[in-house]
Amino acid sequence: MRKKYGGDMAKKGALIFPVTWLVTLAILVALVPLSAPAATLEEKQAEAERTRRQIEAMKAESQRLAQEYNASLDEYEAVRSRVESNRQQLEKAQKDYKRARTILNERLRSIYKSGEVNSLEVLLESTSLDDLLNRYDFFTYIGHRDMQIFDEVKRLREEISERQRELEEEETRQMQVVGTLNAKRLAMEASITQQQAFLDNLNKEILNLLATTGGGGGTPVLTQIGSFVFPVAGPHSFSNDWHAPRTGHLHQGNDIFAAMGTPCVACVTGTVNQGQGKNAGLYVRLVGDDGNVFYYMHLQRFAATGHVSAGTVIGYVGDTGNAVGGPPHLHFEIHPGGGPAINPYPILVAADR
Repeated sequence: MRKKYGGDMAKKGALIFPVTWLVTLAILVALVPLSAPAATLEEKQAEAERTRRQIEAMKAESQRLAQEYNASLDEYEAVRSRVESNRQQLEKAQKDYKRARTILNERLRSIYKSGEVNSLEVLLESTSLDDLLNRYDFFTYIGHRDMQIFDEVKRLREEISERQRELEEEETRQMQVVGTLNAKRLAMEASITQQQAFLDNLNKEILNLLATTGGGGGTPVLTQIGSFVFPVAGPHSFSNDWHAPRTGHLHQGNDIFAAMGTPCVACVTGTVNQGQGKNAGLYVRLVGDDGNVFYYMHLQRFAATGHVSAGTVIGYVGDTGNAVGGPPHLHFEIHPGGGPAINPYPILVAADR
């Protein structure tokens, strides 16, 4: 059985790597900025969003390459199986050829020693004219039949040998395809890692700007966020809907959409306070040990309360409050130092790994 992305095939996959691909990749990587020259928070957030989309596109391409690689590996193994099956047939044909040649050689030696079908012996041992003709035809038939068998076995051996050569050439070509795709996949993964590192550094710069601007409000209130954990522990989606128009106000957080009942976890270590409001529905107020405050709204139900560690389940995605009837989601807010809310999007993006 084979093992994807590993084993002998992974080693063989590195045999071929087109120079043109290396050159193209080098150009692409060279075009990616290794530092963020943008000076403003808005510019850096826009750059972070562009980079995140690039990474998503690169991941999709990496997934496509992985699928092609696995398909090519399957095809290679199928070819290799045919090569092995044909090799066994060739071995049998070689044995049959050797056996037929031995029989023919022995027949020829026998004829050589006794003379080619001793006419006098055939004549003397015949009991009638019909018997004489039958004996002569019989000996002639045996000689011709031996030669026919030998020729047929020889032809079959040569045919199988030619097929083996073609299959081995096909195996080599398929090995090259596997190697090329594997090299492209590995190069794309390396590029993704590089881009992700760039995005991580960019998000740190954004956090530093948030710390000095309070998210654009001009108040230096954001306390350093430590090991931030993404607040929804399950499949989800979200967008930058900060300050999107709402009835009578602007959206003060980001909506993270997920299936009803998906666990919500503490994004930092801190103290959980549970509550209920007309618009917020069931909500949690998490006061982090780092001094920042986080709100989880529209919960289906509560979980842990009191002092909890980052990653602890504190509630479940729901549609309570003014979210009733809509798609279940978590309304998530960040209040640096307990002050006004800031856009959580860049922090969520950085944590959504």
